[in-house]
Amino acid sequence: MSKIKLAVFDMDGTLLEPRSCWAYIHDHFGTDNSDMLKQYIEKKISDNDFVNADMKLWQSSTKRKVNEKYINSILDEIKPIKGAGKLIKTLHSNYIKTIIISGGIQYLADKWAKKWGMKYAFANELINDKKGRLKANINVRGNAKGPVMESILEKMKIEEKEVISIGDTVVDLPLFERSKFSIAVNTDDSRVINKADYHHTSSDLSGLIPIISKLAKH
Repeated sequence: MSKIKLAVFDMDGTLLEPRSCWAYIHDHFGTDNSDMLKQYIEKKISDNDFVNADMKLWQSSTKRKVNEKYINSILDEIKPIKGAGKLIKTLHSNYIKTIIISGGIQYLADKWAKKWGMKYAFANELINDKKGRLKANINVRGNAKGPVMESILEKMKIEEKEVISIGDTVVDLPLFERSKFSIAVNTDDSRVINKADYHHTSSDLSGLIPIISKLAKH
């Protein structure tokens, strides 16, 4: 039986092409949240404040009502990174479960987790309230993936030594720290590369199959 039981994936920039699905939506509307992003990085505003500011920007840019259906239609344009589906299928054939922990949007995480047969997907909800207005439920704070992962491992009764993690930015480092083996993908950020056990330089994720298959047998 495989000693690796779980693979934990970031989503944006790791399994799906855009570095950020939030930024992808901003690109759609032609809006710029750089000022709020700076404040968020400096921890001057909360996740909720940050997302609420995003939603106000989106709505201010169009006469069309920006609701859950509209946002999801934008997210449906997003494509997976080459080899992502093949990699996950191979992990499952090696009896390794897969999950997503993302600071992105739940609709997108659920869509691809279902398509690929992944066990769980944890992200942030953008849904309509009772009046049909867009609201956010923050489940995975941008700088706090570690506690989310810990609760999942406890729920699944899996130890850190039985986990591999795959990510592309510094917010994924808490995943790396709680794994037996960590993989940096789609990144040239030395902070991420230096903390990872392996740096995958190809844009095709199927190239990870021999690396992970070897791990699964030891």
